[in-house]
Amino acid sequence: MTRKEDALRWLEFAEGDLDVAEGASERKRYNYALYHLQQAVEKSLKAVIICLLGRKVNIRTHSIEKLLFVLEDIGVEIPAFVRESSYLTEYAFTTRYSDDYLHVSEEDYERAYKIAIKVHKWAKDIVERTALE
Repeated sequence: MTRKEDALRWLEFAEGDLDVAEGASERKRYNYALYHLQQAVEKSLKAVIICLLGRKVNIRTHSIEKLLFVLEDIGVEIPAFVRESSYLTEYAFTTRYSDDYLHVSEEDYERAYKIAIKVHKWAKDIVERTALE
């Protein structure tokens, strides 16, 4: 599998998380929706890293901030809305465990959904225009 094919596969996984988030929000399960939106952003950023670097870098993290640092280190210009997505890291944990549970509102979901969609599109544009074997 080429780096680009691998990256496109990660973007496909991210699209699946976006779909699950939409379904959860329709049932007003915003904590689950936010978890999947965080996952969509995380996987979208990992797709860009894989496309540009392959698997040379350890991307085993749920921290959006750490993924942004990797992208910055290789010279990727990061738009403000992508930087803004870093707040979603907390939803990788606080929406899944009862001892860390964080209440999530419909407004929280709407904000996060808009950001996740934009980040996914940004990542997909980078991967699709990158000419790799």
